[in-house]
Amino acid sequence: MDLYNYSDAISILNKSLRKENSDKQEITLLMAECYYKQNDIQHAREWYEKTLVYGNPEPVTLFHYAQILRSSGDYRKAKEYFLIYYELVPGDQRAIILAGYCDSVLVWQDIPPVYEVKNVASLNSEQSEFGPIFYENRLCFTSDRIIANNYQNNYGWTGNSYLRLFYADPIVDDDFYNEFKEIRLAPDLFNQKYHDGPASFNHVFSEMYFNRTTLFKDKGKKELDRIRTHLLKIYSTERNETRWMKPVPFFLNNDTFSVGHPSLSFDGNVLYFISDMEGGYGGTDLYLCRREGSGWSHPVNLGSVINTFGNEMFPFVAQTGDLYFASDGHPGFGGLDLFLTRQLANNTWLRPQNLNQPVNTSFDDFSLCIAGNNKNGVFSSNRPGGIGNDDLYLFRKLVEVPPEPTVIENTFLSGFVKDKRTLIPIKEATVFFLHQGTNQVVILKTDSNGFYKTLIEPGISYTGKAMHPGYISDCYLFTPDTGSRIYERLAPRDLLLDMLQVNRTFVLENIYYDLDNSSIRPDAEQALDKLVSIMKENPVTLELGSHCDARASDSYNMILSQQRAESAIRYVVSKGINPDRLTAKGYGESQLVNKCRNDVPCTEEEHQMNRRTEFNVISHYEDIKKETFNPSLFNAGDRLEAELLPDSFFDICR
Repeated sequence: MDLYNYSDAISILNKSLRKENSDKQEITLLMAECYYKQNDIQHAREWYEKTLVYGNPEPVTLFHYAQILRSSGDYRKAKEYFLIYYELVPGDQRAIILAGYCDSVLVWQDIPPVYEVKNVASLNSEQSEFGPIFYENRLCFTSDRIIANNYQNNYGWTGNSYLRLFYADPIVDDDFYNEFKEIRLAPDLFNQKYHDGPASFNHVFSEMYFNRTTLFKDKGKKELDRIRTHLLKIYSTERNETRWMKPVPFFLNNDTFSVGHPSLSFDGNVLYFISDMEGGYGGTDLYLCRREGSGWSHPVNLGSVINTFGNEMFPFVAQTGDLYFASDGHPGFGGLDLFLTRQLANNTWLRPQNLNQPVNTSFDDFSLCIAGNNKNGVFSSNRPGGIGNDDLYLFRKLVEVPPEPTVIENTFLSGFVKDKRTLIPIKEATVFFLHQGTNQVVILKTDSNGFYKTLIEPGISYTGKAMHPGYISDCYLFTPDTGSRIYERLAPRDLLLDMLQVNRTFVLENIYYDLDNSSIRPDAEQALDKLVSIMKENPVTLELGSHCDARASDSYNMILSQQRAESAIRYVVSKGINPDRLTAKGYGESQLVNKCRNDVPCTEEEHQMNRRTEFNVISHYEDIKKETFNPSLFNAGDRLEAELLPDSFFDICR
């Protein structure tokens, strides 16, 4: 495996598995990784699932398994494992993005096809065929098929021959949606000891750029330190009247990064290619160089509209200027998908459009070329039902204007639950998170840092309510905007819970009374509703204390404040609270909160501050727990309809 000889490694691991004292858990994982590297979806899934049976997999194993599930078309399960991985590695946003792509595909499956597709049986073998390109009136392509009495050394990664360039003529001239004649090996000049292909030509077929690999040797290091896979390099050649000239290496070729998959524009003045050089956005990015005299400009990365965290590969420029390419980082069905874009006059790029089914599948679909009529062409795919590993497929357009698929992007909201007075995080708090569109509630639990996290949809309104036994709950309303691609959002604020300690007094904000009146004003009902909610959610008994301003006599104010406290209790009891849990206490003007004592001139607003109601926690009673709501009965990840929660559960959040 260190030597990238996965084919040999699988054979050795199979033998080791039959030994009585072998470490079957380790061997099973290594088998899964070998098939993953070979992109053998069916066998990789089988071995990863055997690995999971042993338990405690590394996060990277879960990520690879999720990728394999997505490539096999099991989108719901793939999303599940992407999110499990993200819980373990919260900094890796690839998992959020790919989980969103799984949701998108479930919507795309109903889009009518734009193309029809068929396998080219006359060109395909039991090995791989890819990299098609039109060459004069024939089709040139790359294959690792076995050639009798020729180049029998094998490539250890796949176990097949090294890549060679082949070509074939269509049975009917200029008809590239039918079968082809005899397949021939390209002239030996292009087929050396290691890989050759794929290739690209200018429109008059006088210039050719193609991929070639050479063995990289570094004799100055230890054996394992100098292990390298074959780096991609670009070579070019020109044709005179009778033959192609000796290939010349591209100026960017080196032994530290790859440059490959060359594609010439129709006029031959722009060369598109891929590279994993430093400064890119992901694995391999798309670049271009512009012709400058007899040479080429410095490479230009095509930018973040085109390049992603994944791999962008196999560019092809049609005569119209449209750029086709393969990517596993844009919204797609799984593996590599084929995309279409175009450069605008201001040198920006249109957002790449997925070519959809049946061109794209959950498997690898890549390496497309399109004929001059812009209506039909050839691409490669390893989808089931083919003849070999990667097969060539013909396609032709059914409609001129393809529909634009909707992309669903997953976004996470995260926040904290803390003690209101100390700001110390509260662990194992329960957060009820209401999706106001579906009226569904997901249950979240905070970790030791008071942290919680959940999936949200931009543009949808949510209510978050945090609870913990012995605390007053807190909540917020939140509607994430849809203007930018942000995969991690912070809650609008921390959820702050106030501890209900015995003998602690709380002011009920905004409960005021008219002068010389004990009636509950309409504007006070919302604050008393909050008190009702506190008592429904916590097994406490309370003293409800009412206070007056200093106007009128002390004795009169004592009677008035008692009436006000009793009036507040009657309102709370009317909402279903047991009257035995409440005691009314009038304090008159004995506990003023400002300077407004007898005969001190004050404004009406200052007097109003003294006409207030407070509650004091008398006791906690286990006996009345049955009358109160217990958040501890809910588990993280539970989902329920909001109607199953108590009436007015979220009302205090308004």
